[in-house]
Parts: sequence; structure tokens; C-alpha cells
Amino acid sequence: MESHSAHSWKRLTRAIVAVVVVAAVVVGVWWLWPKPLDTSHTKVEISASSKFTTAQLDDLVQASYRVNAGMKNCSVDKVTYDERQSEKIVDMEIDSYDEGHGSALGRAVREHGRGGAAVLSVEMTCQEHVDDEDHVEWYMLLPQDDGTKTWILQDWGNG
Repeated sequence: MESHSAHSWKRLTRAIVAVVVVAAVVVGVWWLWPKPLDTSHTKVEISASSKFTTAQLDDLVQASYRVNAGMKNCSVDKVTYDERQSEKIVDMEIDSYDEGHGSALGRAVREHGRGGAAVLSVEMTCQEHVDDEDHVEWYMLLPQDDGTKTWILQDWGNG
């Protein structure tokens, strides 16, 4: 027959094991559960612009966050708009489209003019490696039915 003390130790050991198992499961679920895109520590670098207002460029950054919202367990480390670099890429995309290489931005610029074209660099870190953590996004500021203009993602790629 077991003594009362030995029985108490067995119950205490079972309780401790149960608490440790439950804690491990909770931590595991928290770690693995998809978390929304984190933009709380993003460094935003916007060059001076002769094409866009500060409000339009702020909206461009927000449009990028919306486009990337499906990236779970990722954080946006840095977003950069350099107008000079953007214009060079727009020129390359126009040339690519004109040569028949199917550039979505080149097509949009030909349809709507280059005044609304912007290229944004986005640097991200993800819990698990994703091929497009560091990439560039091609946007057009396009008129909508209600007369406003909205940033529309045309294409993206590794940059």
C-alpha cells in the first residue's frame, strides 16, 4: 500500500507534467499561428518628389501594406521610394513593353501616361523564408469611377 506522501508526490508530478504540456502546446500554437503583417517598426524613406504630393506618397506606402497584408508572419523592415531610381525603372519597363516583352507597368504607362507611375522598394523579414521578402512593386496612380485616384499594383518582382 502506498503512503499518503508517495501518493501526493505522484499527483503533484502529474499536475506539473500536465501544466508543462499545456504550456508547451500554448507556446507552440502562438508561435505557429499566422500573425498579420507587422508594419510597426517599418523605416520609410521617401525622396523629394516632383511628381507626387506627400499625401500621395504616404498613400503609396499604405497601398503597399495593403497589397502585402496576406504575408503572414512577416514584418516590413523598410519601404523606399527614390524618384530618380523609380524613373529609371519606369523607362526600362516602357522599353520592355515597346519591345514586346509584356511589361504590365509599361502597358499601364502607355495607356495612362507616366505621370502616375511609381516604383517602390520593400524589404521584409519573414519567420520562414519567402522568395519575395525583398522586392520592388510597380504602381500606377489611376483615376477611379468616382473621380478620385487610387494606387493600383501593376506588378512586382525581386529587386
